[in-house]
Amino acid sequence: MLKSVERALRNRKVAKGEGKAGLRRIYSWMHVFRGDAEACIPATEAELASKVREGGFSCIGKAHSYNGVQVVPRVNAMMMREGGLTTLAYDPQSHIATVGASVSIEELKRFLLTKDRRMLNSGNYMQQTVIGALLTGTHGYGAEPVMAHGLVSLTFLDGDGLRVRLTRNDPDFRYVALSFGVIAPIIEVELRTAPLEAFESVAHITRLSKKRLLQNGAVASSWAAVPYSSAADPMIMLHTLTPCEEAERLPDYKSRIFSGGWLAEVFLKHYWAFDRFFPSARRKMQHFVDRLDITKRQSVITDPHDLDYLYDPQPGLMNERGPDVLRGVFSTTHTAYNLAFHVPLDRAEAVVKFIMLEVEGLRDLGFYLKSLIGVRELEGSSHLPFAANFKGPVAAIDLFADPRDYAWLERIQRQVMQYEPDTRPHFGKSALVPGFRAALGEDELARLFAIHCKHYPQQRLIFNESVRGLLDVGRPTAGNAVAEAALAV
Repeated sequence: MLKSVERALRNRKVAKGEGKAGLRRIYSWMHVFRGDAEACIPATEAELASKVREGGFSCIGKAHSYNGVQVVPRVNAMMMREGGLTTLAYDPQSHIATVGASVSIEELKRFLLTKDRRMLNSGNYMQQTVIGALLTGTHGYGAEPVMAHGLVSLTFLDGDGLRVRLTRNDPDFRYVALSFGVIAPIIEVELRTAPLEAFESVAHITRLSKKRLLQNGAVASSWAAVPYSSAADPMIMLHTLTPCEEAERLPDYKSRIFSGGWLAEVFLKHYWAFDRFFPSARRKMQHFVDRLDITKRQSVITDPHDLDYLYDPQPGLMNERGPDVLRGVFSTTHTAYNLAFHVPLDRAEAVVKFIMLEVEGLRDLGFYLKSLIGVRELEGSSHLPFAANFKGPVAAIDLFADPRDYAWLERIQRQVMQYEPDTRPHFGKSALVPGFRAALGEDELARLFAIHCKHYPQQRLIFNESVRGLLDVGRPTAGNAVAEAALAV
């Protein structure tokens, strides 16, 4: 109970710090990684350019990355989401949208709706900045899943604060478009859009052995395995999208106080508190559900104007209506640490079963996965060297645990990497370890760093120490503890 109060007070303190320049604590999502930095809030491009020329700096969007890739202590942190680079424009001839560094995914989606257009794909958290999501490899699922794949041009400031614009025809473009903080600040991008479209969204509760049959005809699929169900044939929740004729637009729904939705919110808050203190109950509950051998099918025709149909087919935003209790029980965005990585699509089912077996063996040490093992299927391939599907179709596997248990997820990641050498990182969720260098390509990483050196010879752009290790470009930068301990750097 005391920890819950402390967490609430800490979150409130962080929220109060947003929008204020000066020294403040910078956090990763779920506050696992943190450091003190001088927050700078650029109201204009000229102000940002001036700050870039001053001294060591890094760039932060909405700080949604779990792995701390955005946390660089003791530098000027450019808080891009809080700044004034809010360009939003659309060209009806080319169907290209122009987006500034302070614009969120939700703002872009709402703007595109006024033009009867949509993003090609997106992640499930809409308060991220568009550019921050692009640069950390954020993706949806289905065709053209990696957001950065839709870029046609980008503009960044070099070490002198001068504009550099790259298009798809520039040889450096494909490296900079998904560069996880190595090239920054990117101040403006142009990206392709798609026409609004309705889909038949079908949700199944079924078994993994039946997944491929149920996916027949779908253009996009994601699924989630119940981790403490039978590893021989896990219970899964499958979600597929199939194009269909446009449906009648449905009104948004909002819950009212003392309604069923309001009561569900109250229940879920108490459930999450119980779940955090008694994690072993997760396994017992899932074993019970597994024995029931439930099968279910639910079909919804999505509203083309719905902002988050990829993840929530019901009309309106999920946070604008009363929550579904079953979905809420497995909710993780605000209650769990999320680690993710990518494996070849044809290996996804084997990797999920492997994880289930490994996790079952760790319960005597007090570790339990939280929620489900999420799997998003990324089709096709990308020309971007650091995109998840650069080498072909992959599955994005998401693991969740209580924040205190994040290191167990890193252990599982290492085990998967040993048995599946083609495992590729998610730059906002994976533990970014040097072991990923082979899968990403030594030459590709060297090329990215050469581009960095060309545009930032002053060495004022400082990126996260895990990225330094991934690029093999020297020892970590000095943190507070290193300086206070007089440890040589």
